[in-house]
Amino acid sequence: MATADETLAISDPERRALAALDRADPRAALAVLMEAYGTPLYRFCRQLVGDDALAEDVLQMTFVQAHDGLPRFARRSSLSTWLFGIARHRCLDALKAARRRRARFQLVADPPEAPDGGAAADERLAARSLRGALRRCLDKLAPAVRTAVLLRFQEDLSYPEMALVCGARPPALQARVARALPALRRCLESEGVRP
Repeated sequence: MATADETLAISDPERRALAALDRADPRAALAVLMEAYGTPLYRFCRQLVGDDALAEDVLQMTFVQAHDGLPRFARRSSLSTWLFGIARHRCLDALKAARRRRARFQLVADPPEAPDGGAAADERLAARSLRGALRRCLDKLAPAVRTAVLLRFQEDLSYPEMALVCGARPPALQARVARALPALRRCLESEGVRP
């Protein structure tokens, strides 16, 4: 029968990944991290870059860089915080590259989305409208501010964890988020959404 510590270690991806690193098995550690943090990292990247395909590319680059860096992981933060830091940097790189591409080429409009058969049409339309308004309002924020808001409210990181990801002090991040919320509220109201 497993002890309480062994059960916690099995259920805690941080401990499982660190145990794999202690065994000098970075591949196993990466597999644990991909399983545990793949979806939240993708969601974070998607919100930051605003494009599904680009978010998938950034996620892959994040895990490639993590694989390369795992043997040298210094344990000054949690693995999840470290991964979000890598993802943030890769997202900012992708945004810069996209800006350069847009300056050179005129993009063709995306095809319309295919309807799904789940919720009622009016519910889907309202949800899509709300998501679109929130995405447009988030896009108006500076990347550093948008990153702070997403890490705080989407990924539910604490300010000290955010500081490790962003390379900024917790009070500065707290101020960014505090200043962003009224701006988001005003933007959403101008879009016709009552927060």
